[in-house]
Amino acid sequence: MLGFSAGGHLTATASANYETRTYPEVDAADKEDCRPNFTILIYPAYLTPENDHTHLAPEVKVTPNTPPAFIVMTEDDPIHVENAFTYALALKNAKVPVELHVYASGGHGYGLRHSPNAVSHWPQRAAEWLAAQGWLKSSSP
Repeated sequence: MLGFSAGGHLTATASANYETRTYPEVDAADKEDCRPNFTILIYPAYLTPENDHTHLAPEVKVTPNTPPAFIVMTEDDPIHVENAFTYALALKNAKVPVELHVYASGGHGYGLRHSPNAVSHWPQRAAEWLAAQGWLKSSSP
């Protein structure tokens, strides 16, 4: 599961609250496990309360069963880089694999667009992380 900004918050929240469905089963798809295998959070927002960036927001619960995460953030992001630091530290403390990339500049909203900032290379870093975790398989023999 991948999320940008507020979608990063949604991704982190979904990865923490997957055990109970919020709606009745309708078809076979609803019998599938809701837990993401991994999460990729790109400039995630709202992981900490606005007035305290040292604790996670109450809806973002981290346990040893939280999926592994790849996180990208820039120090000049107005959303506060502490969102990424605090979430990564909570994952580390729960012994959940986490890879955190913090870049000096790039702001907020860079997405997949290329720029002169090093943060533009996050998709390659994410692919390397996915491969190292065993989620990407080589198509060559």
